[in-house]
Amino acid sequence: MERPGPTKPEVPAALADIKSGEARFRRIIENNADGMLVVSGDGVILYANEAAERLLNRRRSELLGHAFGIPTLAGETTEIDLPWCEGAPRTAEMRVVETEWEGRHVRLASLRDISDRKRLEDELRQKIAELALADQRKDQFLAMLAHELRNPLAPILNAVHVMRLRGDDPELRESMRDIVEEQVRCLARLVDDLLDVSRITQGKIQLRREPILLRTLVKRSIDAARSLLQAKGHRLEVTLPDEPVKLWVDPIRLEQVVVNLLNNAAKYTDPGGRVELEAELEGDHVEIRIRDNGIGIAPEMVEQVFGLFTQVDHSLARTQGGLGIGLTLARNLVHLHEGTLTTQSKGLGRGSQFTLRIPSARVIDEGAGAPTRTPSVGHGRPKRILLVDDNTAAAESLRLIVKLWGHECRVVHGGLEAVEAVGIFRPEVVLLDIGLPGMDGYTVAKAVRANPHVQALTIIAMTGYGRDEDRARAYAAGFDHHLVKPLDLEVLERILAQLDHQATPGSGTGEARAVNDHQAARADALDRESCG
Repeated sequence: MERPGPTKPEVPAALADIKSGEARFRRIIENNADGMLVVSGDGVILYANEAAERLLNRRRSELLGHAFGIPTLAGETTEIDLPWCEGAPRTAEMRVVETEWEGRHVRLASLRDISDRKRLEDELRQKIAELALADQRKDQFLAMLAHELRNPLAPILNAVHVMRLRGDDPELRESMRDIVEEQVRCLARLVDDLLDVSRITQGKIQLRREPILLRTLVKRSIDAARSLLQAKGHRLEVTLPDEPVKLWVDPIRLEQVVVNLLNNAAKYTDPGGRVELEAELEGDHVEIRIRDNGIGIAPEMVEQVFGLFTQVDHSLARTQGGLGIGLTLARNLVHLHEGTLTTQSKGLGRGSQFTLRIPSARVIDEGAGAPTRTPSVGHGRPKRILLVDDNTAAAESLRLIVKLWGHECRVVHGGLEAVEAVGIFRPEVVLLDIGLPGMDGYTVAKAVRANPHVQALTIIAMTGYGRDEDRARAYAAGFDHHLVKPLDLEVLERILAQLDHQATPGSGTGEARAVNDHQAARADALDRESCG
């Protein structure tokens, strides 16, 4: 008896299953969110879903029967630039598998748009590179800052040793004192430049505009930069308009800009070079051009020189000095004057030119000129002064100065001591440091003002905090004046002398305080000379 064999499916039923499977496969491809292409072995597109149409920016009729143009290798995942796409370049991630399609061996390519991801990755890489560069510049800046701070300290220490050894020689002693004073101003200038950049970036610089003649401004700037120009043996050539040209600017700030540009030209020009300053009136603007025949600027650095902490010379043997913030500060100050500051150079070794362009002021009277500093008014009558500072060296040196002015001065080093000393010593003036340990200067001032037994007392802040908000906080605490360290002794002397003419000492919270603080700010800026 013959055993029956396995039952074979009917052919029509098998074909139906195949067609049903292909239909499901087609529906899956059609509804897929990724672009799906069926590509023949010779690279011709046999099928494209709607997502592929959108991704490739082509109708299906424009795709079918045409070459894809991109190699499709099974088993690989690649990134491709999408063809035919308009606008910004777009990128897709392509995965390829081999399969059967309508009885043919084909490749199925899935395309996923990763343009946004690539853009974010590129932006992230750029940010990382920028942060790395910023970190590198920060390290370079800190190294330069240490170098620039040590430069003035060396001659100060040397001058002290010389005075200790030869203090009996009046001429030598005077010369050493001049060195110390000059180098202290250099240190103050370094700090001021750093603070100025911070204030400008936060929008806290306010210009004090005054009428000034262009010729006066240029003369003052040249006088301030003359020592460095002479030290380098440069020849300075100046060309100015014959007619009076008038400006309505902040003279101190604009002088700061021109001095910076002159010093910059002097630093980056070999000894015995040529520096030219040319100014002229062009329509409603004044243009000041400062040229040199120095080391020049590489093309890729022409615009970067205005970047914060940027140095043209990056070598360890850099001898030019500076923190790389001068040109940043200069351009921002010019922008505050509604002007522009640009630079040109033909390349390394071919010199450079900086062009400062600001509006003129034709409406100013012909006689308008630069304001002059208020002359000294002397020491005034002797006063009882309480000096409060936790820095014993600073306190003792200032006590000696105040005593030499003819005043009686007592020193304490803490906040609680100060409050007690006011009640015992009954001073007329308190020179009060703000950064005291424990009980700070603000608290001391409030405590003193709250004492009903203390009257007719003038409180003067001595502090390293010089922002507008620091001044406002000091006045709110009861200070009459706010002086920034290192103190401008001429301003302090003037304040003490003017107390003789006030109806009630300690009433410096009004116009007198405003005048003295404006004088203090102007004197502080006028004393900013380049360290070279």
